[in-house]
Amino acid sequence: MTKPNFFISGAPRCGTTALYTYLSEHPQVFMSAVKELNYFASDFPHVQKINFQSDADYERVFAQAGPQHLAVGEASPFYLFSRVAFEKMYTYDSNARVIVTLRNPVEFIHSYHQLNLSLLRENEKDLARAWGLQEARCQGKSLPLSVRQVDLLMYGELGKFSQYVQRLYAVFPREQVKIFLFDDFRHDVCKVYEETLAFLGVPSDGREVFPQINANFENRSQLLARLFHPPQPVYRLFMRVISLFGVNFMKNFSLVYNKIERLNTTEASRSGLSLTLRAQMQAHFRSDIESLADLLERDLSGWLAEEKDG
Repeated sequence: MTKPNFFISGAPRCGTTALYTYLSEHPQVFMSAVKELNYFASDFPHVQKINFQSDADYERVFAQAGPQHLAVGEASPFYLFSRVAFEKMYTYDSNARVIVTLRNPVEFIHSYHQLNLSLLRENEKDLARAWGLQEARCQGKSLPLSVRQVDLLMYGELGKFSQYVQRLYAVFPREQVKIFLFDDFRHDVCKVYEETLAFLGVPSDGREVFPQINANFENRSQLLARLFHPPQPVYRLFMRVISLFGVNFMKNFSLVYNKIERLNTTEASRSGLSLTLRAQMQAHFRSDIESLADLLERDLSGWLAEEKDG
């Protein structure tokens, strides 16, 4: 049975979906049809789209990979935040390659908050108020009905990327890790793509066109959105029921579900950040940005620059 040999491991809203999509269209790369399997993030059990009981179950998702596929992988953005995923990944395959994409944490939180709203995992539309609710939510208060994991609403922790990079480097040799910044995608997405192929040992396919993937979106119908993203007890019961039909059924169900859900979304722009909130968030993340700059040996001072309101 074919096993994956590389993992796109986060962070969300930092280019993971775009990279996953571009790679899945390369004839010598096989990506799991279902994104965000989260198999190795056992501490985040409620974000998994398929209930796997074993490695063999997990590997069934890659059964269609063939000898022509030089790289076999999956993309699960929440691996980055998991306390156990990288160690489990290394135990599974110590030679695996890990790709991580990061961005300015202020931009990340701004975009990720909007994503949570669209998925009904956030019920506070004002980011400043959502930021202020973190302590209460950590105590189990003011939680959205559809939230999967409370940890994934702790915006101030999620944006401290250096701690996750340090955890990754403590497990995997650096030569098996590739870290991109969202800034790199903005500057030259073709270069990022080609560097990824080289990192995976896959020849270039000469691709030159890279359409925008996973733009900001909102729901056309809130009623349908509530059907797609029910309260957590309902979701857990539903997952237990469909798991009785096996991995292939869950995979196919997830693919159909995702297609139907996308029909209920439309592109949307994000409201701007106030100068006050931006400054507050920059101050919160300043020391972590400086630590990340040292880890990556890159100048990230632009992430702390003042910007105009909105």
